[in-house]
Amino acid sequence: MADQKINLGKTLKELRIHQGITQKKLGEELDLTHQAYSRYETGERLPDLNMACRIAKYYHITLDQLVFRGLHPDPNSLDPFATLPKKYRQLLEDYHKLSVRGQENLLEYLEFLKYKEAGGESSR
Repeated sequence: MADQKINLGKTLKELRIHQGITQKKLGEELDLTHQAYSRYETGERLPDLNMACRIAKYYHITLDQLVFRGLHPDPNSLDPFATLPKKYRQLLEDYHKLSVRGQENLLEYLEFLKYKEAGGESSR
């Protein structure tokens, strides 16, 4: 297997900036110093596996996204739905196979179902 380049620092910085959070605040959230987190972003140090898992969980991403692929993988080489449960993946694949009008109809029907589930339908 070919060696993969670790892109952790770039991904960490992008995630943090996107969240609008400081290194200090993020350090507090993850129970580490902002200096330690800064070293992760600059690539000076790598987090241990436990910390990498905590960071990935904090940002709601996979370890693969955090460490290797980053947030903007090559769209030609990856299935964008690969990490979703099978039923969700199938729903999205089917949605994207519909025409624009079919997609609109499906979304309207979904809104109707949510309304009905919330008790919006009056009894007769």
